[in-house]
Amino acid sequence: MQHYNDTSESLRCLEESVRELRRIDKNLAKLLLRKEELTQVVIGALGHEHEGQRTYEYGAWKIEVKTPFVYSLNKNLYESGEINLPENFNPVKKSVSYSIDKRLCDQYLQAAPARVRNVLVQLIDKKPGKAAVVVKENV
Repeated sequence: MQHYNDTSESLRCLEESVRELRRIDKNLAKLLLRKEELTQVVIGALGHEHEGQRTYEYGAWKIEVKTPFVYSLNKNLYESGEINLPENFNPVKKSVSYSIDKRLCDQYLQAAPARVRNVLVQLIDKKPGKAAVVVKENV
């Protein structure tokens, strides 16, 4: 990360960077839309009309097509008891999920006794994520 000592230099770089980020974001949006359109054209041209993955050969290219389905459960209906699936035909698996309350984690890492902090550090891995900047239209 670059730091600037001169305020005017910092403001100039910020302004240029924001302008360029906005241009890139607009181009990316257009390119992603075009990519989706071309994906559908290729899938249609290859006649790939089923769920799954298949590799096609066309001239010098190998084209891998993936057309997955996303399954989701109507949890409220499932848990309501209104329906009942026989055990040997029930594709729903119950699982337990753990999550970390980031605010509490940071608070405890600061305020907890050393013994507890040491356990938290062993238990929870904290590392920087991918940085992002979103530039929105100034109203």
